Amino acid sequence: MKKALVIISLLVTANSFAYQEDPHEEFNMTRNMTNRTTITFRPVANVQAACDAESKRLTGQGFGFGVDACSFWNDQGTQCTIITGPTANFHTIGHEVRHCIQGNFHAGKK
Repeated sequence: MKKALVIISLLVTANSFAYQEDPHEEFNMTRNMTNRTTITFRPVANVQAACDAESKRLTGQGFGFGVDACSFWNDQGTQCTIITGPTANFHTIGHEVRHCIQGNFHAGKK
């Protein structure tokens, strides 16, 4: 039992590092779904509730995991909305702007 707990603990730790992002990692800008979009920022007090509500409104589903921010774009990529808390850091804003120009770039990552 103790051995199983140690293995599970290591897997959870390894998995959390697998999804960490390097804010200095370069990515291919030729894979953009758009190079021109209008971005609207919505700072809210409860990011999780606002992101889940918007996701449910657009897709019928919430996120199912915790988020610090989120973004939603129209099919043409001409309009994007970013939801953050009342304060946000540069990395979070950059991450969400990347979603605005590249869509769901996480889909190709593991």
